[in-house]
Order: sequence, then C-alpha cells, then structure tokens
Amino acid sequence: MGHAGARAVIPFVREGDDLVATFEAFEAALLASLVGQVADLLGGSGPVTHEQDPFAQWAAEFRAGVDLDRSDPVIARLFPDAYEDATAAGEHHRFSQEALRRGRIEDAEVVSAALVPIGEVGGAVVVGPEAVEAWLRVLNGVRLALAVRLGVETASDYDQLSALPARDPRAQLVDLYDWLGFVQESLLEALADE
Repeated sequence: MGHAGARAVIPFVREGDDLVATFEAFEAALLASLVGQVADLLGGSGPVTHEQDPFAQWAAEFRAGVDLDRSDPVIARLFPDAYEDATAAGEHHRFSQEALRRGRIEDAEVVSAALVPIGEVGGAVVVGPEAVEAWLRVLNGVRLALAVRLGVETASDYDQLSALPARDPRAQLVDLYDWLGFVQESLLEALADE
C-alpha cells in the first residue's frame, strides 16, 4: 500500500451466496488491528453476552452500559445526536447507545473472526450472507474513524490530504483510508452481482 495506491488485496467476488476476497497477511493483520482499535474505543474488551429473554437483555444493557467519551470526535461521529435539542439527544443516547455500542462490537467480532486466522499467512476471507451487513458496518465505521482522525470533513479536505508528499506521515493514513474504501467498494460491487 504505497502512496501510489498499490493494492495487493484481490477484491471481493461472488461465489454462490458467499463473497470472497484474498488478503495478504499484512493486510489481514492491519485490518484486524484497526477493527480491534475501534472496538476497544467502544469498550469492547471481553465477550458480548446474549440473553434469551429480550427484557432481561434490555435490563442488563440499561444497568451495565459503558459511558462513551462523547467529547472524542470519533465517538461523536459513530454515535451522532439524533436530535438537535441537547436534552432529547441525551435521552436518546441513554436509551439506545448501549444496544448500538454492543451491535458495533458484535460486528467487529464477526470481522475479526474472519481476519485473525489469516493474519500470519494471508488467504481467502469468505463472507457469508449472514455476515455481509456486519462487514459493511465495520468497514464504514473504521473508515469514518480514520476520516475523523485525519480531519476529513469535506471533499476539499480529502483533496488536500491526497496531495501530500509521500514523506508526510499522514500520507500513509490517506493511503489506508483509500485502501479501506477500495475494500468496501469491492464488497458492495460483489454484493450487487447477482
């Protein structure tokens, strides 16, 4: 993944109901690391438990919620306010944030489970129909987090960053942002091929 935008990943293609891509070992390890970093930011250490009783699950989520640092721009971007009114937005977060947070962590676990085994040798990742949405949400979330850290808010911001010389440390992050977009786009294109 040099500044020129070289891509070693073989894009996703449809094979029956599955979507398959091949990653180099470093790509799988890098993507798994990024996914893990976002999950950690969300308080994703430890397994997510599932209750059979939906009410018991809701009550547990309400009691045991993790307070996310809403001053972190990545958290603010991943969990935007649903209302302009601060009180209404706070209430919305109070009642919905834990379920959304857990959903993002569960999605990260799905993606990590596919990437970690090939992180040392590279190989094919098979995304079944039940995992496609998780992959799309995770790739989008990681890319959003990276955009926030890079300060990309407009197309002009991106254009300025894209013009950075290769020696600028941000240039590698821009390449990573582009690469994640390429992986996400190839997944979407393979999904559309029916």
